[in-house]
Order: sequence, then structure tokens, then C-alpha cells
Amino acid sequence: MAHNQSMRRIAIQRRCTRRRVKHDLPYIKRGPLLSRGEMAFYRVLRKAIGRRFHIAFKVRLADLVTCSEQAWAAGFGHMIARHHIDFVLCDYRSMDVVAAIELDDRSHARNKRVSRDRFIDDALASAGIPLIRIRAAARYNATELCESIAATTYRSSARPTAN
Repeated sequence: MAHNQSMRRIAIQRRCTRRRVKHDLPYIKRGPLLSRGEMAFYRVLRKAIGRRFHIAFKVRLADLVTCSEQAWAAGFGHMIARHHIDFVLCDYRSMDVVAAIELDDRSHARNKRVSRDRFIDDALASAGIPLIRIRAAARYNATELCESIAATTYRSSARPTAN
């Protein structure tokens, strides 16, 4: 009896494994989630904030802000669903969004990117989420970054929040 149960378990595991390893889908693994430049910034950001905040990266704008069903149906939802924010700082205990951080490299000077950035600035401001824009660089200063974050989060915490 125990032998039969064991054999049945092995057969089920094999079937499940076969199903999981279907090779007819066109997906392949991408590289690291962060580029080298983003990773360099992340390391300094981690050092700058210590244990004050959690850091989320590549967060969909629609996970930070939303709109009414009518506005969503009118196309505003699609506008926020297709954009991502480089880094988001969240309160360590509650996971409430404290601030968003965009790392701006040379591509942000392109016309299309300028209008995208303006839209993101306006969407986050409309929702009351502070945005910190950092110019991409070869090196970052943790102290300066910490001061910038502190100034931004202090200003936003001084504002009343909607209940």
C-alpha cells in the first residue's frame, strides 16, 4: 500500500513537472532586473536610507496611483498602466508610499521622453506622491542623497493627507 502511494506521488510529480516545462511558449529569461547604472544607484540608495524605508524598483505607475472607472475607461488608466517608476520608497512598517525616485539618464532629454516625464510628474503630483529626480551619474554621494530624500519626505509629511 505505501509503495503504491509512493509510486502514485512520483507519477503525479512527473506529470506536473512536464506541464511546467512546456517549451512551446515564446518566453525567455531576461537579464538582471536592474541595469548596471541602476544597480550602482540602488547600492548607494540602500546605504543612504538604511532601515528607514523599503525600496521597491520598477514599479508600475498604476500600482501607485489610480483613477475612477470612468476615467480608466476614457483612457487615463491605460496612460498610467504603461509607465514604470525606477524606485519607490515605502514606509518600513506600513508599506505606504513615501516618495518615488526617477533616475534620469541622457534619454530623458529626448522629446518623447520629456513629455512622458512631464506626465509622470503631473500624475504623481496629482496623487500627492513626492517625486525625486536624480540625474544619472557614474557615482552618487550617499549623504547628499539622504539629505534630498529627507527634505522631500519631510515636506510631504508636513502636508495633510486625505482621509
